[in-house]
Amino acid sequence: MSCTEHRVLPLRLEATPVSVPLRGVFAYRSERPYEVTLDFEGAGMHLARWVFSRELLLDGQVCATGEGDIQVWPRWEGSEPRIFLTFSNGAQSCVVSARAKDVRELCRRMTQLVPRGHEQRHYDLDAELSALLLR
Repeated sequence: MSCTEHRVLPLRLEATPVSVPLRGVFAYRSERPYEVTLDFEGAGMHLARWVFSRELLLDGQVCATGEGDIQVWPRWEGSEPRIFLTFSNGAQSCVVSARAKDVRELCRRMTQLVPRGHEQRHYDLDAELSALLLR
C-alpha cells in the first residue's frame, strides 16, 4: 500500500533585494522511498520542479550535505533557525530557505512512513532495473 505526504512550506528566496513570496510543495511517496519532489510556486504559477534524494533533506537538518546540483545545510543563527537549499542547473542557481521546524516535521513524517534503512521494502530496485533493460 502506497502512502503519500504532501507539505506546503513557505520558502524565502535568499540574496534578493526584495522579498519574493514563494511556496514549496514537497511530496513524498512510500512507493518511491528514496526521493522527494519539490514544486516551486510563486505569483500564482508553477515555477519549477526538482526531484532529489530524501537523504539530502534528512541529513541537511544537522550538517551541510550534497554535491553538484543540490546542497542542503542548517543555519541556527538568529531567532528562527532555517534550512537552506541550493539548486543549480549549471547555468543558473538559487538559494531558498525554510523554517527548520517545518522541515523537521516533514522529515519526521517521511521517516514515519518509511524508516531509514527500510526503503528496499517499498521499492524493488531489481524489478526496476530489469524493466529498464528490457526496453
